[in-house]
Parts: sequence; structure tokens; C-alpha cells
Amino acid sequence: MHDSESDQYALLQEVLDEILAGRTEGHSCPFCGGGPLKVPQLDEGSVRIECPSCRKFFEGKFR
Repeated sequence: MHDSESDQYALLQEVLDEILAGRTEGHSCPFCGGGPLKVPQLDEGSVRIECPSCRKFFEGKFR
């Protein structure tokens, strides 16, 4: 497991890029390898990604 927040963002970057490009299904969790990741929110500049296996999540805003 990576300790720093920037390392965690680096692990998520590829998944975030795919999700923001509209490919929201079939992604494995970059932390535990489980999944598939759930994307319950992707609208009006905000995103939420959840892992049903390890229960980690990411919420953020984009332009």
C-alpha cells in the first residue's frame, strides 16, 4: 500500500482518465485488485468512484 496521497492519486489516474472519457464500467481497483469499481456519480463536474471489495472511494471535481 502506498502511504502518500500523491501515490494514491497516481494509482487512480489511469482509471480516472478512462472514467472521464466515458468508460465507466469494468475497472479493477488499483489498490486491492477487486472490483469492478462502481461509479455512482459522474455529472456536472464531479465524480465518485467506489470499490465494493476494499471499500475505498474517491470523490473529486473536474472541469
